[in-house]
Amino acid sequence: MKCEQAVRAVIEYVGEGILVPTMSAIKWVDTLAPETLRVSCVPLMGGASALGLGLALSQPKRSVIVLDGDGSLQMQLGSLVTCVENAPKNFIHIVFNNGVWFENMVNLDVPGSADVRYSEMAQAAGYKSTHHFADHEAFRKALPDLLVAPGPHFVELKIEPACGNLWGAENLQPDLPDYHFARMGVEAEKLRGTLAAAPN
Repeated sequence: MKCEQAVRAVIEYVGEGILVPTMSAIKWVDTLAPETLRVSCVPLMGGASALGLGLALSQPKRSVIVLDGDGSLQMQLGSLVTCVENAPKNFIHIVFNNGVWFENMVNLDVPGSADVRYSEMAQAAGYKSTHHFADHEAFRKALPDLLVAPGPHFVELKIEPACGNLWGAENLQPDLPDYHFARMGVEAEKLRGTLAAAPN
C-alpha cells in the first residue's frame, strides 16, 4: 500500500482521537486532515512512540494513534518495552515499513529492511495485539475493531516507498522551512488548548 492510503484510512476513523505522525505520514496528515488533533514528531526522529505513550497516559478517554516509521522506530526500539510496561489501553502504534529513511528525498536503505518484522518484535515485547498488513483495504477494515478493543496494539504496514522526487544533481535539496523545527511545540500548545476547553 501507499503512505497516502494508510493515512487516509486512519483519518477516516480517528474521530476525537489524537494522532502522533512522524516522517512521511506528517505530509499526508497535513494534506488530508490539517485540523485533526495531533502533535507531529519533528524534528525528534525516533521519538513518536514515546510522545504518543505520554499522550495516551494523560488522555485515557481518547485514542492515541502513533504513525511511526521503520527507520524511526529502529532509533528507539526500547520504546516497545516501555509502551508495554505502561500498557495504555487507548494506544495504537502503527509502523510504516517502507524500508527506507527519508522517503522520496534520498531513500536510504534501513538496515535489515528486507528481513526485519517489527510486528514480531512488538509481540515479543508484549503488546496486547500485533498485526501485519500489506493491503490497505484489509487494514482499513481492521481499524474500527482496533479502536474499541483494549490495547496497546501494534500494527506494521508494508508501504511502497515513493521515489519520484529524489534529490540529486538536477534536484537539489531545498532548505527546510523554520516552521518545520518549531511545529511540534506549536501543535502541542494548540492541542493543550483544545483539550483544556473540551468537556470532561
